[in-house]
Amino acid sequence: MKKPRTREERKKLMVRIIALIMAILMVVGMAYYTIYVLTSSVSAAETTTAEAIDTSSLKNSEDVLVSVGLNYGSSLTKAFGLWSDEGFTVGTQELSDDRSFEALWDLPTQYISCTVDDNLASSSGTFVLADDEDDTDIGGYHIQVDCSGYDREELEELIDDTEDDVDDLGLYLIPSYIHDSYALRVGAFADENDAEDVLEDVEDIFRRMDVEVVEPSSTAVSVVDPDNEYILFEFDCDAELELGLTGHEDTNGNTYMSTPAGNIYDGVFCFKRYDNGDVEGVQLVNILPLEAYIAGVLPYETSNSWPLETLKAFAITIRSYTLSHRNKHFDRYGFDLCNTTDCQVYKGAGKVNQRILDAVLGTEGEILVYGSEIVNAYYSSSVGGVTVSAEDAWGGQDKMPYLKAVETPWERYMTHSNGFWTYEISPSALCDHLNQKGYTTLEDEIEDVEILELAENSTYIKSLRITDIHGESVTINYTDNVRIALTPYVKSSNFVVGRGSVEYSENVVIEDNYVSEEIPEEEPEYIGGASSGKESGYTDVDGCYVITADAIDRHYTSIWTSIVTGDENVLYDKIDFFVMSSQNAHAFLGDEYLQYAEEEKREERHNTQIVEDKSDGDLVYKVAYADDEDNFIFVGKGWGHGVGISQYGARDLADLGYSYEDILYSYFTDVDIVDYENYQ
Repeated sequence: MKKPRTREERKKLMVRIIALIMAILMVVGMAYYTIYVLTSSVSAAETTTAEAIDTSSLKNSEDVLVSVGLNYGSSLTKAFGLWSDEGFTVGTQELSDDRSFEALWDLPTQYISCTVDDNLASSSGTFVLADDEDDTDIGGYHIQVDCSGYDREELEELIDDTEDDVDDLGLYLIPSYIHDSYALRVGAFADENDAEDVLEDVEDIFRRMDVEVVEPSSTAVSVVDPDNEYILFEFDCDAELELGLTGHEDTNGNTYMSTPAGNIYDGVFCFKRYDNGDVEGVQLVNILPLEAYIAGVLPYETSNSWPLETLKAFAITIRSYTLSHRNKHFDRYGFDLCNTTDCQVYKGAGKVNQRILDAVLGTEGEILVYGSEIVNAYYSSSVGGVTVSAEDAWGGQDKMPYLKAVETPWERYMTHSNGFWTYEISPSALCDHLNQKGYTTLEDEIEDVEILELAENSTYIKSLRITDIHGESVTINYTDNVRIALTPYVKSSNFVVGRGSVEYSENVVIEDNYVSEEIPEEEPEYIGGASSGKESGYTDVDGCYVITADAIDRHYTSIWTSIVTGDENVLYDKIDFFVMSSQNAHAFLGDEYLQYAEEEKREERHNTQIVEDKSDGDLVYKVAYADDEDNFIFVGKGWGHGVGISQYGARDLADLGYSYEDILYSYFTDVDIVDYENYQ
């Protein structure tokens, strides 16, 4: 009879079995990954543009062009990759009011990178400045042939006539547009001396033409083939004109381009050098017709599955906000609006579906006006039963009488994930947080948080006094300042606060037998634009094993992400790894990208008790208790600044059967809906 295994032997056997299973899964996963790479590397762009639908019908507003900053400020990089199924057209782009694009050259390449004109080194699927000459993959020094007066056909003929001779020197030709004229550059050298060594040979090829060595320029942009590491086109007009790129038109007239994040854009991409002393790189601006921009905002500030009347209301809201805030960032960056919640979240055509097209085209050109003024159509995620006036929110500006406080009893804020919230914080932690926000006169612990004044006709807090245990205090005025000072512990300034416990109220929302059309529920990717201040969410990847694939040839269909290893953060292109879940070892190829909130806080749950003698049919009063009676507890409603229209509230009104006109008139006071073309 075989001797039974001991407990330790059984444990070791189990470990071996698990290790064997994981090894098999790794091999299978790597095989799957390899097949994926090999089958998709034929055309990286195919994986990034296939989801976009035909949006050519949105180009009727070409007389109104909107410029949107996509890569600017602290996000600048030395290089930015782009895909286009049909190839690219290179041209000149004006960023002024004219914003015209003039084609210069065609590039059949499907994947390119736009970079600074300098010595570059390839790094993790992109380019960075080379540390030294030995580290340089693409040089920033060139031999330039003066082609002043040449048109495009003449430059093409010159290239055809000289390409073989240049190739015999081990160099290549770079079509260029320099100082408002076509030019031809030869080679990419890491050092000026290297270029000088072959200068005479190049002069022999281009006899009777001016030839010189040129060094890297602080205003030039290079269009690079990343796979073969050579320059396709160079552009430098001393920042009077910028490099423009657009995809070649498909059969429907769309000019789609895709970014490393997998987002799909139409229109023109403008690349310009930017240097403010602290940050230097290539700035990216998308220039496109107004209606195409509206469609690129709408599914991210709402959802492409929401009721059509809600989407129509927000198409007009977004259009009005856009036209009333044109040139918002022009003085600093040279574009109208950014692509974040500071303005409006814009991520291109990737989530445009038929419902979005119907909403935009069904309200094409319609805007909100107050008298002769286009309405500053602010909006936020939810408001919690009442809005707040712009004057009480921000102060120090025109009253904007169409942005008054209005009650919103239809808003089902208690059922929305972002509509009702509680948070508990200790006196010392609250003091530390306020110190970080700049309120440095407060010390040690907070003794009291006192509401001094509410906004007019609203439950939003207009004035708040915070006092520490030494009697030092600060007073915060205006509702949005209150929200910002206490973020992320509050999501709006529509809250009450107490120490140990606090009494609050819940509205009984309007109910109706009407239910809007059945549509699949899909939460918006971002909620709360138009300077809402909402923080982005994050994805948890606990319990996952990361397997790199350094030995496999790299191609580019996704963005780069930072993987935390035992030693440091390592930057990977997401196509260079996949994640096996500890539960089912499912291969994940990076279709979605991670977003980390700067200070993401999870909503807390607290014990509550109904105040029976105060509650009635329309209002329920409750008391929320902190887990620690010495802590402060915040109970609030809504998310964002609370001015203007509520995104979730607009959806609630549509569910009750209201039209988009009714929705807008419910939030904005004494406004009219007019056609922008006639209004001009």
